[in-house]
Amino acid sequence: MPNMNFLLRQIEGAVDERSWTQGEQLMENNAVQKLEELEKELWVAEVERYETEVRLKGQKVLEGTCECERYLDIGICGHIVATLLVLRRQLQNRKSERQQKKQQRRKQPQKLTTKTVLENVELEELASFVREYARTNRNFAIALKARFASTVEAMDSQDKYAQLLDTTIKAVRKSDREITLRGSQRLLKVLAELRQQSDTAQAEGDFLTATIIARTIIGKITPLLRKTSGKKAALRQHVTDAFDSLHQLLAQQPAPRLKQQLWTYALEEHGKLTYRSQQIDLYFFKLMLQLAQDPQQLSTLLQKLDEQIDTYEQEDRPLAPLLLQKVSTLEKAGQEKAARQLMERNLTQPDVLEYAIRQAQDKQQTHRVKALAQTGLRLDPPQGTRGRLEKLLLDIAQREDDQAAIVQYALLRFYDTLDLQYYRLARQHSLPSGWPAIFEKTWVHLGTLPFSQKLRDTRAKLLILEEDWNGLMAYAEELESLDLLAFADEHLLPRFPKRTKQLYEALIREYARHHLGRQTARRIRTALERLMVIGAAPLAQRLLDDFRDNYGERHTLMEELHGLTP
Repeated sequence: MPNMNFLLRQIEGAVDERSWTQGEQLMENNAVQKLEELEKELWVAEVERYETEVRLKGQKVLEGTCECERYLDIGICGHIVATLLVLRRQLQNRKSERQQKKQQRRKQPQKLTTKTVLENVELEELASFVREYARTNRNFAIALKARFASTVEAMDSQDKYAQLLDTTIKAVRKSDREITLRGSQRLLKVLAELRQQSDTAQAEGDFLTATIIARTIIGKITPLLRKTSGKKAALRQHVTDAFDSLHQLLAQQPAPRLKQQLWTYALEEHGKLTYRSQQIDLYFFKLMLQLAQDPQQLSTLLQKLDEQIDTYEQEDRPLAPLLLQKVSTLEKAGQEKAARQLMERNLTQPDVLEYAIRQAQDKQQTHRVKALAQTGLRLDPPQGTRGRLEKLLLDIAQREDDQAAIVQYALLRFYDTLDLQYYRLARQHSLPSGWPAIFEKTWVHLGTLPFSQKLRDTRAKLLILEEDWNGLMAYAEELESLDLLAFADEHLLPRFPKRTKQLYEALIREYARHHLGRQTARRIRTALERLMVIGAAPLAQRLLDDFRDNYGERHTLMEELHGLTP
């Protein structure tokens, strides 16, 4: 049966005009008879006195045959076209009938779904069922309260949200007051519902309700963080989200009375140990900073910050976050000199140092940015801070076209990252006469770093960049690494053919002598294949013969070497 390849719906464009015209006329004359599916997707019919066959795959025509002379001449005829046209109409009719039946089935419920029940149940009967089910199922009761708490208008908002969280916490707590992973997950569902209600209240201008929900979450959830076995980060996120909600609310300029309530709330709450232990007190200070507008409030905030700093020192807590809060408060109070002096006294704190740099950048004080970054490097900051300071100084050096500084900071970044772009940058801006000494110093420094594959390869790349072929050969012999040798052999073999092949042979034999297993066998095969690629086929053959003679009992090795022919 000759191949065809077109969609059933595209017959018109897939056959010649004569076959199409003849086939269309035969269909209209009802010449297609006894059309039936002989087997799956193989259809037969009688058209005039000829038998036709067509094979489909879905909606695609794959093959067709006929007994007429035209088909025998060109592989298509009007009889096949007529068969396909009638088949297409028949299949379309079947599809339409199926769709109609499907639509009829949809008109009347075929399954007892929740939607079907809710559309037919009486409201009072449904309410009675919900009451009874909530009485016997605590999880359902909590979910019901959380979902519809906002609709209970006759009850004080602060009381109802506090009761809701108290009930939930009691339900998920164990006897030792710990909250398990499963309990945390149940609590998170309630918190997500409350967050949605808070967002809705804020969007509708109900700032009081939004404030109450946020304060309730902060007050009820923070003490749980130290007693939570799982999902602590997710629970903490709901607390920080509650503070974010308050900041967003203040941006919409709520009534002065509500602002005063929030100010009083933050003043009373921030000093509690439960907040300090979880560093939630910092969020209270940020809230007070946004709320403080007059000199009296700013003075009060500075006083509270000093008190908290003293407490932090006594409890040996990190001071940087509070110091930055105080710097921001001094700046808002117009005391910029005092803010700068505070930063300068505490530059050993990485966070304070980076904040001071950002302030100088915002004011486009490049000289001060450079001085602060250089001071920071001398203070031996943590690696992440050191990297940012080096990158900052490198950027400044490039803008100022300071060649010596570019070399200095590019090399420092190279030592930290092993990124060759920094090495190339240092090389580009160094005087040719001075570069050999810089390279030697760099090579020695890299030798003091902890060994890693990246460091090994980076040192080889430096030798290649410097075209130090003797050094590269000596380095490969010193490290005795097949991986390194495979990386460098294209440079070594043309210059040191004998030494390179001897090193390959020694390393492969040593590796085979001291290692077993599938991974070892594959590495040996890879090394032998590499020898063939670089033109050392005789050496590969000698090693291959030797392994087959001496390691025949090592089945995994023999399997890997089977069929390998140099």
